[in-house]
Amino acid sequence: MRVVVNTSPFIALARIGELAILHQLYGTVVRPQSVLDELHAGVEQHGLDAELTDAEWIVTEPDPPEMILRKELGDGETAVITLALKTNADLVVLDDLQARLVAQSLSLKLTGTLGILCAAHRTGLLADLADAIRRLREAGFRISEELVQALLGSNSREADSP
Repeated sequence: MRVVVNTSPFIALARIGELAILHQLYGTVVRPQSVLDELHAGVEQHGLDAELTDAEWIVTEPDPPEMILRKELGDGETAVITLALKTNADLVVLDDLQARLVAQSLSLKLTGTLGILCAAHRTGLLADLADAIRRLREAGFRISEELVQALLGSNSREADSP
């Protein structure tokens, strides 16, 4: 499975100590060079874990030369979407709303940080989804209470069904 990941999900998962979930769910994941550049800046400015830039299970690929999509997207989002299109990725991991809308309009299969946590919970890799969401919020990840309740309700029903 080819999974292309943007900067924000890497940072969010690393901040709550759950970066390995990406590896556990998908094995090797891909990031474009622009995402690695953004992660290097985050490691230097915010003291993020060097695993974000050094993990062997995260493969960095060159930015595609044709990276013009929308001016409201950053370099990382643009590179992720373009690389996913060019290489027929199975899944794109994005949190930014504008980037998600562009990815959806291009018929890319999409998830975000919360989707990764829900998938990990459904597969038994994450025991306490509510706690992970709480830690995300404490780390500065913005999520509405309505969405939190919807996710927790949806995931508890799935866990209870046969």
